[in-house]
Amino acid sequence: MKLRHVALLLALAFCPINPSAIAQSRSPENWRTVEPNTATLFSRAKYKDKFEGYGKSTFSFKYGVRSDDLGREVTHSHYELQYGQINWNGDSDWFTVTRATDDRSRIKDLGVLGWSDIVEIPLLPASTELEGINMPSKGHEGSSNVARVVVGHLYVVHSKDSHSDFYTLFRVDNLVPGDEVTISWKVVPSPEK
Repeated sequence: MKLRHVALLLALAFCPINPSAIAQSRSPENWRTVEPNTATLFSRAKYKDKFEGYGKSTFSFKYGVRSDDLGREVTHSHYELQYGQINWNGDSDWFTVTRATDDRSRIKDLGVLGWSDIVEIPLLPASTELEGINMPSKGHEGSSNVARVVVGHLYVVHSKDSHSDFYTLFRVDNLVPGDEVTISWKVVPSPEK
C-alpha cells in the first residue's frame, strides 16, 4: 500500500465525522425521534479567495462533512448542498443543489416550520432532464435547484445523480447575511418507496 493511502486510512480512522451522521444516511424508520445534526457553511461568494476549492461552502448530507479539510478526501467533491455560490444583485444568500453534469437534484423551501411540524416527507421528484443552475429572476426567487436562504425555514432536498438517490430535510437555524449559515439536518426515508 502506498504511503498516501495509509495516511488517508489513518486520517479517516481518526476523522471527526459525526457517527450519527453516518447512521442517519441509512434513513432510520424512527427518523422523527433522531436529533438533527448541525453544520455551518460559509458563503462561496465572500470566501472564494480565502478557502481552497469550495472551501467551507459545500456540504455532503451523505457523509456528514463539509467540503473543507478531510471532506474532499471522503466525498471526492460530491456534495449535496452549497451556500453562496450565486450572487444575484449583491445577494449571495442562496442554496444550490446542482453540482455535477449528471445531477438531477432538487430543493424546495417548505416555509417556516419546526422539526416537530413535519408529519410526512414531502414528495420532490428528481428532474427528468439534466440542467444547470437556474438563476433567480425578479418576482421568482429560486427554481427547482436554487432556494433563498431564510431563517426558520425548513427545506427538502432530493439528491439524485449517478452516485446517490436520497432525501434530506434541513432547517436554517441561523444566518449572518452574505457570510455564513447554520443548518440542522436529517437524512430521511424517501416518500417514493
